[in-house]
Amino acid sequence: MSHGGFKVTELTADKLARVKRNPTFGKITIDDIDYFKSILSPTSVLEKETCPEDLYLKYTTDWYNVFRANPAVILLPETTLQVSQILKHCNNRRLAVVPQSGNTSAAGGSVPVFDEIIVSTHKLNKIRSFDPLRGDLVCEAGCILQDLDNYLVERGYQIPLDLPARHICRIGGNIATNAGGIRQMRFGNLHGSVMGLEVVLPDGTILDNLTTLKKDNTGYHLKNLFIGSEGTLGLVTGISITTARIRYGVNVFLLGFDKFEHVVQTYALAKKELPETLSAFEVFDNDSVQVVQQQDYQEPAGTPFPIQENHHVYVVIETAGKEAKFEDQKADDFLALLHEQNLIKDGAIARSQADRTRFWSWRTKLPRAIVQTGPSSIHFDISLPLPLLYKLVEETRAWATAEGLIPHDILAIYGYGHVGDGNLHLTIPATRDDQKLTEKIDRFVYEWTARYQGSMSGEHGVGLMKAPYLAFSKSVTMIDSMRKIKDLFDPNQIMNPYKLFPNKDQEEEGEVIRKKFVVGC
Repeated sequence: MSHGGFKVTELTADKLARVKRNPTFGKITIDDIDYFKSILSPTSVLEKETCPEDLYLKYTTDWYNVFRANPAVILLPETTLQVSQILKHCNNRRLAVVPQSGNTSAAGGSVPVFDEIIVSTHKLNKIRSFDPLRGDLVCEAGCILQDLDNYLVERGYQIPLDLPARHICRIGGNIATNAGGIRQMRFGNLHGSVMGLEVVLPDGTILDNLTTLKKDNTGYHLKNLFIGSEGTLGLVTGISITTARIRYGVNVFLLGFDKFEHVVQTYALAKKELPETLSAFEVFDNDSVQVVQQQDYQEPAGTPFPIQENHHVYVVIETAGKEAKFEDQKADDFLALLHEQNLIKDGAIARSQADRTRFWSWRTKLPRAIVQTGPSSIHFDISLPLPLLYKLVEETRAWATAEGLIPHDILAIYGYGHVGDGNLHLTIPATRDDQKLTEKIDRFVYEWTARYQGSMSGEHGVGLMKAPYLAFSKSVTMIDSMRKIKDLFDPNQIMNPYKLFPNKDQEEEGEVIRKKFVVGC
């Protein structure tokens, strides 16, 4: 079997000794399958024995080819009522369930570990309503992000979220992980954009809160519990979200720097000079440029890097305003200011749609390009104080070199991410799928992050991959409070088990490491 051109990864249950199947969970029987067939259409019950292998792998293997499961059945409900019937049955039978949307999880959160049933939102893909006056959109969880944006563009709006995986990720998964993306500094996070949710709870209860009221101060804001909960509290089936008016005066800068300190200074200057229009501020390094070139993923394919490619780091900045002529002048003035203050070594501005796509492709195509270079990858999603972002990349490279990991165990270390949000992605293609190697690198990166009071996940969530390290960022008190919420909503623990939470030993170890670096503890 192959996945993305490489041999498909080993079953997670076989290679991950730290996770044991919960013995209280039931095991699926032919009667369960018959029940699912009685409430769903024939094409909505995919059984392992009869499902084509490539389709089965699409649902059971994660995007990074790190995790793989072996479930007996994959369910594709078409209505919220069907989701309710599925979860009620599974809760009564104590059958574990994994909610899944686009399966683009970068933390192993969207695939089972053992024999959990996958409940996919692929057929929950309808737009229920749109208010052209206020821009309020109500849609189902399985809508592809790019499809939503295409629908909105025709009406003068855009979805307030933009990810490189927009063509395959789905809005329900974006909600479940509180996805941030490349324009979060303009749109804010989803807690602000999402007005209401429709969620099916583990016992089948439908929590109907699809309000489009921007102000509703009537008790607890339950929707916020489900945003970022990674499918551990319920399954999101519907979303009401406020969208943004399209701004047509868009400029995209591509800038070259000889030191990261100048990137930080440029960010501060951009916040001062372009406060109303700054949409994105992304960084990547010279190694990143080379890997996109090697894979020929830039758009158009085969085209050269738009500026000189002999600099240390590069930044893509996007500004967006109402009137193009005013925005063009402000962009020209800002570029001149950067040269005047000797902050950049080279720079260019893209104004046409084709040129903007060309500039952006060097950043948006980067994750996919890196993944194609090796059979497995070790990746991180770290939030840190801005001046420390690239320091993590440099010190991880130095440590890995000293340990002799490059190039025998890992091929390279790539650092890129969202300067505007203090969120760095560290992606490390490995020569093999080796859990001990992964854990060794994990320990270094997460201890380094704890030293500077960073977060071990800025936008990808915790999932299965990062669960052992949650206490490196969160106190035992906070984790205990999260467990209480989980127990309240899901007393049988059937929703996305083995994800998010560390075990007690991992929790205690993480607390010791975290406190070691906290002043006053």
